[in-house]
Order: sequence, then C-alpha cells, then structure tokens
Amino acid sequence: MDALLKKYDSLVLNYNKVIVESFNPVDFQEYNEILFSAHSCAVEGNTFTVAETSALKEQGLSLKLQNKSLYEAHEILDHFKAYEFLFNNLSQPLTEDLIRQTQQILTQNTLKFAKGFEPGEYTDTQMAAGDTVFGDYKTSIARMPSLVAATQEAIDKAELHPLDISARFHQFFIYLHPFPDGNGRTGRLISNFILAKFNQPHVIIGAVEKASYIEALKSSAKHKDTQILTAFFAETSMYRMQQEIDQKKNLTRNFIMSFDPPKKNK
Repeated sequence: MDALLKKYDSLVLNYNKVIVESFNPVDFQEYNEILFSAHSCAVEGNTFTVAETSALKEQGLSLKLQNKSLYEAHEILDHFKAYEFLFNNLSQPLTEDLIRQTQQILTQNTLKFAKGFEPGEYTDTQMAAGDTVFGDYKTSIARMPSLVAATQEAIDKAELHPLDISARFHQFFIYLHPFPDGNGRTGRLISNFILAKFNQPHVIIGAVEKASYIEALKSSAKHKDTQILTAFFAETSMYRMQQEIDQKKNLTRNFIMSFDPPKKNK
C-alpha cells in the first residue's frame, strides 16, 4: 500500500503541474462538477452523458430533452446544487447535519416523488441494495454521530493519507446506509469533499467502474480491510489523472493543421 500511495502522490504532483495549475480555478471546478455529477449519477442508472450533463448545466430545464426523463434531469441538477453546497465552502467541518443537508439538496426533487420519503431524513425501515441486506437500520443510524466524529478527528489530525480517510469514511457510511435513497451519491460527494480539504483530486467513479467499485466495497467489508477500498480509490484516481495528462500532451504534440487539397488516389 505504501508503494501505491507514493506512486499516487507523485502523479498528483505532476497532475497539479500539468493540469490543475493551467486552469482558471472557477473553470476547473465547473469541469469537475460536470464530470463528477454525470458519472456519479450514471453509477445509479442515470443515462445523461457527460456532454448532455454539460448542456444541462448551461441551459437548465430549458434544455430540450431527447430520450431523457425530467426525473433524470432533476437528479443531475440537484447533484450540481449539492456539489456547490459542499465545494464552495471547504472550510466547513464534517458534521451529521452537513451530511443530512447534502442528502436533502441531492434528493430534493426526486426522493419524495419516487419513494415518498422526505429529503434529509434518515430511513425508518430496513435497507438493502443489490444482494446486500444492511445492518439493523436503527443501530446504523445510532452509529452516525460516531462515524462523523471519528472522521473529523482523522481530518484534524491528518495522520492518515487523505485517500485512506476518504475511503474509510466511504466504506463505513455505505454500510450504515442511513438514508432511504441517495446513499451512494451522498457518500461519493462527502468522500470527495474530504479529499478536497487536502487539495487532493476527485475520485470519479463511472458506470464502467461500477462492478469493480461494488466488489471493492464488498471485499473491504468482508475482510474488514479498508485498504482494499483505498487501493481502488487510488487506482481509479490515477487512471483518470494519467488520462487527462496524456490527452493534453497528445493534443498539443499531434495537432495537425493543413489546408492542402486531399491527395487523390492513383
């Protein structure tokens, strides 16, 4: 794990130099907001592409929806609002109220319509997802204050690697599963909020990584080893950072501009 995190830290330094520092900060935040919102919602089944998510960010509900539901549009728009609520004030401490506010904003226009629950309220019934039945919901909710306090203490002490703090929170939160809906999206938002406090890049998990993501969560819980999820976070983040670095370099080096007429085949 130490070797992987050292490799991650080295890539972060290069990523900051090549990508982050070349952006206007406002533009870079919007880039991340769109990318993260599209992919995090896609993990839950939303069909908006990154390009369509970008158009929705620009045009809002005036966007002409083609083969998309109003529900999906609201899901993305609410994700934007939750993202901005967190990332426009990184100095705010992690509290139980902050997590509930995030989930409330995230599900404001979908939860009551889809499941009849009030946004921001903890579940009042047993929770399950896929083939996983989570622990007793009353016990899980009672554990939330301890999770929040322990996470904030880890943030304050900064003895663990930021990826490890983020992954540990994510693992424990997902398995507490305190809300009737939006646990995955809320967990990914808060995990990246933690990373941003340490000036670390986002861990963006897309639909293509969904199976590996779920397997990492299950393996971490089964073996009581959060380093499995930390490794998944590191590898996922490194892959995206390297992709963006390579894309910038390739487009810079291999750009061809010609106004010559096309060559005729002999």
